[in-house]
Amino acid sequence: MDWRKTQLIFIVTLLILNIFLTVIFFTKQLSDDPDTLGNETLEERLKADNITHPELSSKPTSGAIFTTERAAFTPKDVSDLTGQSLTLKDNNKQIFSVLQSPVKAGKKGNNPEFQKFLETEVYRGESYEFWDYDKEAQTLTFNQLINNNMVLFDEAGQITFYLDEDDRVVSYEQTWMSKQDDLKEKTNLMSATDALEAVYQHGELKQDSDVVSATFGYYTTVQLPSGNVYFPVWCFEVKHSGKTNYVLVNAKDEQVINQSENKTTTEQGAELYSRQKTK
Repeated sequence: MDWRKTQLIFIVTLLILNIFLTVIFFTKQLSDDPDTLGNETLEERLKADNITHPELSSKPTSGAIFTTERAAFTPKDVSDLTGQSLTLKDNNKQIFSVLQSPVKAGKKGNNPEFQKFLETEVYRGESYEFWDYDKEAQTLTFNQLINNNMVLFDEAGQITFYLDEDDRVVSYEQTWMSKQDDLKEKTNLMSATDALEAVYQHGELKQDSDVVSATFGYYTTVQLPSGNVYFPVWCFEVKHSGKTNYVLVNAKDEQVINQSENKTTTEQGAELYSRQKTK
């Protein structure tokens, strides 16, 4: 047996094995290195996970934290509203109306006949904006605007229009929020792009998701004797595997709230409110 040749083969084999293991080691180090991951842009990471989204602004927005509460309607508030039978419910804090003649609305309330009705025959109807069409429930939801932005997921400032089979309004329920009191002056807040990155890093975007829309508005988790405290938020509508989910991001401190799983208590909200006041 040629021991010299055998020894050479053994050495070459060990050398190849060492090179192979070294390559594997450094590849893993690079993949685990946060600095390396940080070099990837948000768009690259979203693309890699097959997550789509609309064009979003990278410019900071502005907003304020404020308090407001559900207001009571007076008979004078509804005295000029015609073509409907009106009832004040819940200690006058809700209007229930049955229309004498159905009004064509469409699936987004953009029918001219409905728009005219909203502006002239609904209490401060111009202060509400379309939010959702529910085909199963046959309803249109409009949210109240405060500081030119919607109050989100809050029945205290909302109109629910009930539709017939032809998407015509036959009745509606309405609530109204009174004038708000700002707790702080308007400040610069995170952009829509930064908010989406916060949602992604929080793990709320699964692979193959579609971010349908991004809406800036106000949301509350805090109830105080002086009224509810509303925080500026970015709201993302996300579709995945045929299901729609809403994820909110506090536009000031990047706290992420999954609306479908939101079980935030008043105590947790109060803690957030206290933290915001000290900033």
